[in-house]
Amino acid sequence: MQKLLSDVRQGKWKGVLVVEVERLARGETMDQGIVSKAFKISNTKIITPIKTYDPNDEFDEEYFEFGLFMSRREYKVINRRLQRGRILSVKEGKYVGSIAPFGYDRVKIKGDKGYTLRKNAEANTVKIMFDLYAYDDLSIGEVTRKLNEMGLKPRKNEKWTVSTVGGILENPVYLGKIKWNGRKVVKVYKREKLISTRPRNKNYILVDGLHKPIIDEKTWKIASAKRSLNSAPVAHNNVVQNPLCGLIICAKCGKKMKRRSYSKYSKEPTLYCDNPKCDNISSKFCYVEDKVLYGLKKWLEHYKFDYQEYLDKINHNKIESIEKTITSLEQEAKKENDKLLSIFNFLEDGTYTKEMFKTRSEAVLQNLVRINNSIQNYKTKLSQEKIVDIKKKVLVPKIENVLDVYNLLKTAEEKNNLLKIMLARSYISKNRKSNKKRFRSNKFYNKFIS
Repeated sequence: MQKLLSDVRQGKWKGVLVVEVERLARGETMDQGIVSKAFKISNTKIITPIKTYDPNDEFDEEYFEFGLFMSRREYKVINRRLQRGRILSVKEGKYVGSIAPFGYDRVKIKGDKGYTLRKNAEANTVKIMFDLYAYDDLSIGEVTRKLNEMGLKPRKNEKWTVSTVGGILENPVYLGKIKWNGRKVVKVYKREKLISTRPRNKNYILVDGLHKPIIDEKTWKIASAKRSLNSAPVAHNNVVQNPLCGLIICAKCGKKMKRRSYSKYSKEPTLYCDNPKCDNISSKFCYVEDKVLYGLKKWLEHYKFDYQEYLDKINHNKIESIEKTITSLEQEAKKENDKLLSIFNFLEDGTYTKEMFKTRSEAVLQNLVRINNSIQNYKTKLSQEKIVDIKKKVLVPKIENVLDVYNLLKTAEEKNNLLKIMLARSYISKNRKSNKKRFRSNKFYNKFIS
């Protein structure tokens, strides 16, 4: 549909054949307006087996818009019936998801509509996971490492991750329940852009399923109580908590490093790599933040020296050389144009035959095209050099502003936006754990990319 609309806007087709006009748009009012406007401006006809619609005809346009409106109503009715059918199936204990959770297979119910779940070989891994967490007093991170050491693999990846294990431990499907609408898709505006979010819904549906549970109720209650004790005390509501969000990259595996906060307020946040196969050691967040600002300060000092040298020598000579080359080429082009004019004069006064004119004019034209192409290339180089010069002039005060203002900002989001003005990414690597006597935790390798 997007490709069709693009073609219609470009006026590629005189008309579009469609079974019925209602098939063109069943989206929201805005979608209907986009479709209607594209056909009207490009004057593209809508051809159906019953009638051909002209979008610029007043009566056809009115009928077309009415057809789109009715198709939207039909879509809503169909969608409402589907959602009602899903909810009824859920309340009957059927599984309505398209992909079965880890530990189960999705199977058709014999003699009835719908699907349920059947335990498979993966169920043993789920049982081990809950036992380790509930009875062996291990954290989710320790359970993840234990599973990887035991060689138990997830369904798709090679290694377990903390987020995947945590998701399984809080999924009531393993207790024999069916949960629905736990995280509904909600559209919100953020920074004037419409985005889809999946916030946790308190009014979800939870019923007994038709499938057999993998764990017993006692294990579930112990695991649930442990999760509630270790949960974060404050919900962040999508507010940026990490001033270095998206900027710190693990130098060993290339993944973006994450900030980990602790429920114990006495313990400082750390920055870590969540790749289970990576051996990069975490660092205190404050140390990494200080290192980034220190690196920017040193880079600025070095850059100012290089920039002054650039202004004094390289840039001035380079731009001047390109400008002289362009002037020289333009003079050559003028000479070739004069030659071409003379060739036309020789043809008119009979000095050149048609064959001679063709041979000479083709040679001159080829040379003229070559010169004009060279002029264009050098003009592009000149504009690029001037842009680089402007950027270099602007960059120094920008970095100085970052260093001066950073610690005065109140929120992590403001700090993050400020750093992203001139810092693309920073690579962090740490090979040794902290030791109070021999090794301080603020020593690690870092590399900046602006």
